[in-house]
Amino acid sequence: MLLQTFPSFQPRVQDIDLQFSRDRIRSPGSPTSLEFSQISELILHAEQDLSDYEKDIQIVENVLLDLKRKKEELERYVDHCKAYLPPIRRLPMEIMGEIFLYYQDLHRSGREDRQFREPLTRPFYSSPAMTALVLSSVCKLWHTTTLATPQLWSRFSLHIREKCGSLFHLLEIYLSRSKQHPLTLDLVVNGEGPTSNTIIGLLSAHSHRWVCTSCLYDERLDLNLQTDLPLLQFLEMTCRMPSARSSDSLNSFAGARTLRTVSLSGIFQFLHSSLRWDQIHFLRAHELRTGDVGLPKYVWELTQKCPALRSLELEFDDWPPHEPAGFTSSVHLSKLESLCLEYVMWYSICELFSVSTLPSLRKLLLGLYVEGPTPNTAIFAAFISRSQCFISVLRLENLEKPTVQLACDMLHHIPTLTELIVEEGIMLDKGYHDPLIMATLMATLRVPPNPVEADRRSGENEPVLPLLHRLVMEVNADRFEASRFVDMLESRGMLAGGSLGALKSVRLFLQWSNDAEDFTLPLLQPLEAWPGMEIIASTRGSRRYLMNEDSERWV
Repeated sequence: MLLQTFPSFQPRVQDIDLQFSRDRIRSPGSPTSLEFSQISELILHAEQDLSDYEKDIQIVENVLLDLKRKKEELERYVDHCKAYLPPIRRLPMEIMGEIFLYYQDLHRSGREDRQFREPLTRPFYSSPAMTALVLSSVCKLWHTTTLATPQLWSRFSLHIREKCGSLFHLLEIYLSRSKQHPLTLDLVVNGEGPTSNTIIGLLSAHSHRWVCTSCLYDERLDLNLQTDLPLLQFLEMTCRMPSARSSDSLNSFAGARTLRTVSLSGIFQFLHSSLRWDQIHFLRAHELRTGDVGLPKYVWELTQKCPALRSLELEFDDWPPHEPAGFTSSVHLSKLESLCLEYVMWYSICELFSVSTLPSLRKLLLGLYVEGPTPNTAIFAAFISRSQCFISVLRLENLEKPTVQLACDMLHHIPTLTELIVEEGIMLDKGYHDPLIMATLMATLRVPPNPVEADRRSGENEPVLPLLHRLVMEVNADRFEASRFVDMLESRGMLAGGSLGALKSVRLFLQWSNDAEDFTLPLLQPLEAWPGMEIIASTRGSRRYLMNEDSERWV
């Protein structure tokens, strides 16, 4: 309709013949006086028409701009109306808060507790990782929801440096918006100064709300915590420079009344602190030194302090020596369900088993390190018989030529095992690897076909680990005998035609050396289609340790 009203004037130049005007320009000679007069008049009229056309174009453009503006306003209005109708607006605010918490935990990046920490001072994170702040900035409804969900603001990590003035104000926002909800925080202290002391003081003022904390600190750190820590349940502390005084920092948490899980690294004499050790259920201590005490007496001292232990994980920074003669006390932990001993020689483990009774033991992790004469499992068998325990999960690390037979002998004494995790020793180079290591283990796990009835009664040819339903193996792949592996799976019922039918889940980690030329094992490729089978391959440079798998955590 608008186009029908234009042009708004009667054009003065009606007939426009561009071809005629172009030919006339190219023709020789000059115009006559009559042509000059006619063309001059035509130019005058055309210039008047151009001016009128320009005015009409401006009017049309203004109309077009107005139409576009009205169209954009209508689009925004429709978007606003649509934004008011989505089902999410009909959700209760509590449900929206749970969705926000789930979204927040999607950023956890493999954390053990599967809970995200807002990185308040980690420069490697971009602003989208600040999930609580991002969610609160979307709209007024989401802002209101985040403020009504204090859990979003109650989990954060801080790296306190000498100069971090902006952190104080950001921390104030999180502490304020978390209201009185229990706090979960990771704390790294690097440097001292007025700003650092102010931030630590602000955190300490809210220590009555701490429920889970992880600290990387210097032994000079003084948190000045409140004398009563009624909510603290999980404490993880790592000393940057271990010393005999590093255990003193644990005294800051002496007021924790409900502390159940303690994880320590680089704190040698931690039992000398004032924590309420009799209430601890889960203890993980790494980078320990036994000195001249020996493993049995070291664990015996733990039992005196921590009688309620359910899970114990010890990793040593030195080789515990032989137990001094004359130690006759017994180690008895009636509630201990999980035991992990890493970097301990087998003779020390035997000495511990010889004086231990653990009737509730269900999970056992051992790093197999042997020196001296060929080891035997008689003491281990006596320990199992004396404890009357039913071990269901066993993890053996550092399988090498001197230790693989030891591992196989152990399997004969724990028929209750349902889950086995084994890790072959690190391959130094291609020539070092001995394929008989894993071949020996797979031969032990293989179920003999059609055992003779007489042999059954005598105990021979009985299948090892008849209840085994999950197997995890990390192997050096360069000379891995895949045919033995497939044969073992078939014998245990994992593949078609099997007889035992108990093995349901298998995870195989193939660690290739850096100089390997072929990173495939053709016999294993068809197995990836089998339910319950998972095969993961990586090179030595990107080695994946089983301990980093969420499903393999012990404490």
